[in-house]
Amino acid sequence: MTAALIHTLTSMDQPIIPAAGDGQTMTLLSQSSFPAIFLDGTLTTQTLLAENNQGLLTLSEYAKFCRDMQLKKTSPLIYDLQSGFGSPLNTYYAAQELERSGADTIILNDQTYPSHSLNRPITTTSADLLGKAKAAQDGLENDVTELWIKLEGIWDYGTKGILQRIHYLANIGADAIIIDHYTDDQLNTIIAATPELPIIATWTPNTPHNSGITAWLDTGCLARQAQQARQQALTELKKGAIAYAEK
Repeated sequence: MTAALIHTLTSMDQPIIPAAGDGQTMTLLSQSSFPAIFLDGTLTTQTLLAENNQGLLTLSEYAKFCRDMQLKKTSPLIYDLQSGFGSPLNTYYAAQELERSGADTIILNDQTYPSHSLNRPITTTSADLLGKAKAAQDGLENDVTELWIKLEGIWDYGTKGILQRIHYLANIGADAIIIDHYTDDQLNTIIAATPELPIIATWTPNTPHNSGITAWLDTGCLARQAQQARQQALTELKKGAIAYAEK
């Protein structure tokens, strides 16, 4: 499989891939020079359902949002396949649906179905993950559509388990690995082992630099800043209402 986006990221100096879950953020990011934009499932759930749990978002709801955002596309779009929306057969059709909805890259995570927005999500077995990864790959129709795998259980299976899963996923042709819920020492251990696939790590503004990372995947910086601004505005609005009522 031709890894066009990964090739671009590798040639850059550890770029950050921003996350979006609403039209305003997507428009703002489209006007900037980021190498790609991630349409995050959790952020989209917050926008469409006013909930924080990505497992509540159906494939049809998410695919509709992706098709709408695809119309604003100025750089590659990364879509959230979550844990495949069910069985390997569901994963096959979900990957196909998201690719047809404009995905340039699709991220499959190793959580059990349905995915949950947790600091320590429950992850599935290596065999189940590989079955879903192969199903997602088989569902993709365009050779340049990339499949990235997000490994979220380092707290459970450790760095050794991460490296084992990377080895298996490299053998079936995945394009990149995303590491989440890690400590700095764990990430350093993974990089020092010279993994067989490019490593992308999740990012927040406090994440330290690591020279072995190909790119960083934002976890919703703009959304958090916007929420803080809205909370501040709400506080000012309440103050204004109280002052008005006291007159």
